[in-house]
Amino acid sequence: HNNAAGRMKTLAGGRWVGMMGVQSSASGSGVSVSVSRGYAAAVEGGGGATAASASSGGKNSRHAEASSDRVGAGMRGDGTAPRFYKAVDVVEVPGGGGWGVTLDGRPLKTPKRTALAVPSKALALALAAEWEWQSGRSIRPFTMPLMALVMTAVDQMALQDVREFHVRKLLEYFPSDVTLIRAEPGPLAERQQRVHGPIINWARTELGDSLAPTTSIFGADQAPAVMRAAERRLMSLDAWELTAVFNAASSTKSLLTGMALIRGVITVEHAMQAARVEEDFQIDEWGLVEGGHDIDQADLKVRLTAPHVMLLLLRHKPF
Repeated sequence: HNNAAGRMKTLAGGRWVGMMGVQSSASGSGVSVSVSRGYAAAVEGGGGATAASASSGGKNSRHAEASSDRVGAGMRGDGTAPRFYKAVDVVEVPGGGGWGVTLDGRPLKTPKRTALAVPSKALALALAAEWEWQSGRSIRPFTMPLMALVMTAVDQMALQDVREFHVRKLLEYFPSDVTLIRAEPGPLAERQQRVHGPIINWARTELGDSLAPTTSIFGADQAPAVMRAAERRLMSLDAWELTAVFNAASSTKSLLTGMALIRGVITVEHAMQAARVEEDFQIDEWGLVEGGHDIDQADLKVRLTAPHVMLLLLRHKPF
């Protein structure tokens, strides 16, 4: 793109891509979240999402449980592993500890070697479905987005240093939020206003009226009061909510879009539009590239639907 909007997108997108890299690289203290590379840890320990957990699984217990090291040890170059189980079930954890998943009767475990337990039977059923719907021969971790999110929330986001690390990252990239960077006046700016306007209006009720977009390629620096309000909102989230917000924000390059989606203010479709305003504008003008734009759209839909669905299932009434 040669226009100013394209240059702004490059700047803002580059900064948020850097943030997304947090999900696949350790921060030094082992508190970063990895949904893809760290999935070896997820299945090695029964599910999970941190690179630190992948290396701490412990070689002495290899193949000790059906739900643990077999997948990590058998991971192929294409990111798949042999399916080693036949039956998947959901069980109630004794003592009111929630719901777990078993593979051939053995409990699915987290990278920290604790039996998986989630507070909602609906969510446990969804996790079991991800395992059950793998092909007869292979496990494809990249088709199990709920698994990665749940293990991140269970093992990592409950830790204070992990929470603080991810909140800092969200605030660090807030000035380059795509909803806050506008093109010069014209058709693209008008579309941005239509799509991003409702998100910004809602965000002002949460963070203050001084929240404002900009046309500057250097980002939209916000008033200290807005930043403090954003930090308070993020720190008030529980482990499940913060996991969902972080992943949604990383995928859309927008903290405001991620928060609005998780709070139920906007739909997944609206969040996709907010993340893709400029791309969709260019597609309308120049056409869709098959095998490129359509794959990006499908990938984004999965990345946004997974955290949204996770919270909906968590809030499902017991049955």
